[in-house]
Amino acid sequence: MNCIHISKNLFVLIVLTLFCSVKTNAQKMEQNVAAWVGYEMYLPFKEDGRWGLLLEGYSKGNQFVSELQGSFYRVGANYYLKNGNRLGAGVAYQWDLPYDEVSLLYNNPDYRIYEQFIWRIVRKEGNEVWSQRFRMEQCRLGRKDDPNSTSDHFDYYKFENTFRYQVRYQLWFKQRWAAVIYDEVHIRTNAASGNENYLDQNRLYLGTAYSLDKRREIRMELGYMNQIFFKSLDTESGLSRMNHTIRITLTTDLPFKRK
Repeated sequence: MNCIHISKNLFVLIVLTLFCSVKTNAQKMEQNVAAWVGYEMYLPFKEDGRWGLLLEGYSKGNQFVSELQGSFYRVGANYYLKNGNRLGAGVAYQWDLPYDEVSLLYNNPDYRIYEQFIWRIVRKEGNEVWSQRFRMEQCRLGRKDDPNSTSDHFDYYKFENTFRYQVRYQLWFKQRWAAVIYDEVHIRTNAASGNENYLDQNRLYLGTAYSLDKRREIRMELGYMNQIFFKSLDTESGLSRMNHTIRITLTTDLPFKRK
């Protein structure tokens, strides 16, 4: 119960901090309407086994799907602890495009190495799940000295180390239907060296999940994510951004092999 109370308190604190920041910066923010369509798959090699894969990918559109915002892919390995918690590590790649007034003026790559720990609390015979995800990402961001350059060459790669913390709550209110809410904060741990904000972005999400099977191992999830980017030297004008994003995600915990 103490762990659950901690999760709830952290969630409330993050949401309150987000709303205060939005109120302070609302008039300075670029606003977009976006859509992300993709998958997030945790795939154990064996049912109740210790090792598995993580596969994640998204196509990101601006103005819903009329403009391409970028794409993202992640692949990694997971180790399942006996208590249900998970350790993981791997690589990720993101391709960003300029899609609003505060974007960089050119397409740019983002190469990442990541490590994570997921702490899960399951109650009421699996119908209620609290989880906390702690993730570190070491990013190499392609940059040009001349932002108006049309060359495919990047002059240097900026290093950025980011800590991501997510607290998530999922409640199965019917056999195949669940409500999902989470908040995730991104913090630049090396922000001082680049004269940037430590707070990079915040993602507040509310959605619903439908299970395609009785075991609840394959799910379709639909929801709204409020994504805020705070001031960064990577934006052309130095302003902040808010994306109102519809997310459609296929999620699964399906093992490759049953017992």
